[in-house]
Amino acid sequence: MTDAEQPLPVAAIMHESSDNADDVLLQFALSMKKAGLKVRGVAQVTTLRPPASARDMSIIDISTGERLKISQHRGKDARGCCLDSAALSDASIILRRACVDQPDLTVVNRFGRMEAEGSGFAEELLELMAMGLPVLTVVDHKYIDAWREFTGGMATELAPDKDALSAWYAGLPNATTVAD
Repeated sequence: MTDAEQPLPVAAIMHESSDNADDVLLQFALSMKKAGLKVRGVAQVTTLRPPASARDMSIIDISTGERLKISQHRGKDARGCCLDSAALSDASIILRRACVDQPDLTVVNRFGRMEAEGSGFAEELLELMAMGLPVLTVVDHKYIDAWREFTGGMATELAPDKDALSAWYAGLPNATTVAD
């Protein structure tokens, strides 16, 4: 296999809405950081609030632990996405800093509708990939075709399982060894 045929050091945790992919991503990132690796990026945390169908979404800055709210409350009768695109845009600085820091691993909370349409964190994901930095994100199955197009089909697709993530990272050609 030539260098041109090597897969990107990029992986997506594939999930259905009932999976715990967000928690798997966050716990993996924190365990890698605790093991001494330089980990940057953001992971999503969703909490339900009354009424039961309402939810608050936040992202956690992996390097600082700071939590940033990225959802907006649109009223009890609102339907559809509650993502606050302005807050998400403001949070993109975290991923731009990762491009400068060149960490051992960068996590990106989601490749979703916005990224599939070329906004959200799409620009930052492309920059990280162009730099050849290891990137791990979460992709819902409904965005799989857009994800494959976005990555040229060269990203690894993983189950929401810590062992699968560990094996992927350990198999990267330039993976930093995890301290035991």
